[in-house]
Amino acid sequence: MTTTRAQGRKISQFVAKTTIAGSNSYLNYIIDNTNYRISYTDFIGGLGVTGTIVQAGAVTAAAILDTQATVNNIRGIENGSGIQANVSASDGVEIKHNFTVDSTGSPLMLNTTAVSPTFVSLVAGSGITLAAVGNTVEISANDDLAYTESSLQANATATVIGATATPVLIAGTWVLGVNTGFTQTTGGRLTYNGTATAVMTIHASITLDPVSAASQNLSVYVAKNGVVIDATRISSFISTGLAQNLSLSTNQSFATNDYVELFVRNATSTDNITVSSALFGID
Repeated sequence: MTTTRAQGRKISQFVAKTTIAGSNSYLNYIIDNTNYRISYTDFIGGLGVTGTIVQAGAVTAAAILDTQATVNNIRGIENGSGIQANVSASDGVEIKHNFTVDSTGSPLMLNTTAVSPTFVSLVAGSGITLAAVGNTVEISANDDLAYTESSLQANATATVIGATATPVLIAGTWVLGVNTGFTQTTGGRLTYNGTATAVMTIHASITLDPVSAASQNLSVYVAKNGVVIDATRISSFISTGLAQNLSLSTNQSFATNDYVELFVRNATSTDNITVSSALFGID
């Protein structure tokens, strides 16, 4: 009968070693005065520490494993700028973005609680130019933000009325005022030079009276591209020597090279009209 009992033999005179090597290596141990041995392979397997711990991924990455001599440290994950790290309800490590979006105005980041928030794009509106310059976005007005104004003062040139109730271009030499995005003429024409179609406000104020007749039904109109816009008419009954002011304001759409002028009409007779002063502008 084979037995592994020591039968009183003494274990002694061990040779000191700092490592265990070889497939036939064994470790001895004693339980209740009985000697046992276990292979090194089985011992390691029983401890559950087989294999090695090494860092995976790019060598330039921030390592979670920090090996210091015989000690393997596992680094903690800390909050960084815009980053929040927490232990989740399932005992995992949760890393998520941590941004604060102001609620005033239109936010540049949407869906702040989503896994992938949306950063909106900026689109230039009418009269606005956007340009990326380095790390900034420059917002500026462009030529589509147009305005202009011309004027008549102390004008003695009469506008000849060739036919009753027929609008005629105001006669006189206009003085050119402030201007961006338009071409002005001394004949009173304002031509839009912008590339984007835009709705702008035309404003006009004129002082006029008939040359010789009394109680004349006089009107002022805006004409676009040579065609009178009936809906812009402002009228009044005016007698010679009793000049009155007529003012109008209208919103009109302008495409490139559209132009506007001011026309007057005498609906009573062919008595000529003198527009002694006027302001005519667009913005």
